[in-house]
Amino acid sequence: MHFIRGGIHFMKDLSLTQKFFICTVNEKGNFSSYDQVPVACLIAAGVLEMYMGKCITIERKRLSIAEKLPESMRYLKSLYDMIEQETANRGKPVKAEKIVEKYTGAFTDKKLRELTDSLVQSMDEDTRSLEKMGKGKYRPKRELLFDVADNLRTELLRNDLPSKDAIVFADLLDRAGHLKEYLSKYEMKELKKRLHEIRKNKEESAVKKTIRQIDELVDTLVSAGSVFSDV
Repeated sequence: MHFIRGGIHFMKDLSLTQKFFICTVNEKGNFSSYDQVPVACLIAAGVLEMYMGKCITIERKRLSIAEKLPESMRYLKSLYDMIEQETANRGKPVKAEKIVEKYTGAFTDKKLRELTDSLVQSMDEDTRSLEKMGKGKYRPKRELLFDVADNLRTELLRNDLPSKDAIVFADLLDRAGHLKEYLSKYEMKELKKRLHEIRKNKEESAVKKTIRQIDELVDTLVSAGSVFSDV
């Protein structure tokens, strides 16, 4: 499904991982080698997307394969295959941080490039939403970036409860240090207030349970990424 804005043909329904990539990749079309936290958050986005799609299971911060990866998520195949391989090698579910370390602790960015190349291809197969910045490097056009940011802002600050996808997206952007680029100080304050209220609510709602699970997992994944920052 697509729509037109500013004379450019864009995808309308982007996934969590695609949107995170759009909002965090730098002007040169890559991620800084000095700060691995955004990379860890990108991996977390992919893991959470597959988890919410029931492709993998998360139990005690360990990952295992549950179902075959659907064609609609083929851009996550390299990440899915890694989880499957590491699980098979160990004969048991793999620790989530071990998967992040494969991307953030490696001497080369080969694995990360494989993932980002797949993301780029999935978004640009029949659109012109990305600009080539060099060999294997792309950045989103400003119109696409603005659309994603506008949609997130609308979703987060509406009167009723935001979707789980929007909450996860905002949390990952915040942890990666990019949410402040898209929300004003007032909007940031209102968002944090709303999330705090959800977490403190005595009722174990589905959204609250999801936020709690995500907090625990992302804490683990991002901590693994931060170990390799500034080294």
